[in-house]
Amino acid sequence: MKSSLVVLALLLVGCNETSSRVLTYDELVNYPSQCAKVDSQLRELKEIQRIKNFDQDPDKLNPADRAYNSRLKASIWWYAYRCNQS
Repeated sequence: MKSSLVVLALLLVGCNETSSRVLTYDELVNYPSQCAKVDSQLRELKEIQRIKNFDQDPDKLNPADRAYNSRLKASIWWYAYRCNQS
């Protein structure tokens, strides 16, 4: 029975490897934004936004989530301001 639980746990962990990894706040601050990688990086950031699913009203977020959400949105907007998308 124990070995079945171990196998199940390993399968679940293995399945999660294919999903997006949520960056820490520090990783988000140091995110290497590059216009050359706009499509893949925006996809990654928007996936984090989807996973986090923050409330639209920032006043309803705790201070840590508010800071993370703010930085995430700023990172996403960076591409609109810095990258020429014709």
